[in-house]
Amino acid sequence: MRKHTDSQDEDRSLLRKVAKGDEAAFAELYDRYAPSAFGLACKICNNRALAEDVVQEAFVSIWQRAARFDPERGSAASYLMAAVHNKAVDAVRHEESLRRREEGVGDLPTETGPDDVVEAAWLGVRRTEVRAAVAKLSPIQREALELAYFEGLTYSEVANKLGIPLGTAKTRLRDGMIRLRGLLPALAPGDL
Repeated sequence: MRKHTDSQDEDRSLLRKVAKGDEAAFAELYDRYAPSAFGLACKICNNRALAEDVVQEAFVSIWQRAARFDPERGSAASYLMAAVHNKAVDAVRHEESLRRREEGVGDLPTETGPDDVVEAAWLGVRRTEVRAAVAKLSPIQREALELAYFEGLTYSEVANKLGIPLGTAKTRLRDGMIRLRGLLPALAPGDL
């Protein structure tokens, strides 16, 4: 019987080979983990076709980013399953966003009143101000904020997606928000 540590050593070795472009190692890694990756994706997505796409995207990501694997941060299996989990959550959020947009189109008012026009104009101005302020952030702060606030990722998911420690992700997000607060004009009490 094969020991658990032997399996982990083999997985780490396969990932190192994948990082160097070894297609045979990638195929072996895929054969080893695709069934459990598909099971996880199915559980999260609750849609077989979407789960298949998720597994494919996750393994493409692993092929492209195998060099980022750090055995000090966890096992190869957890690295692979985290990639699948992140892709599945992204896919579910994307599908939900599309569904909400499609449903929302039918709910649009047919007539607009003066208050609606004023609100739309105010939102347009504020949106322009926010975009300009976000553009002034450092690239690492901007990337973290976009993942958290525009893609809806949690701190942990931001850290995983960027390949950084959780504390670093939290710091980037906090510093970015503080900087944004300083860059944006203050809202008047009646603007809320």
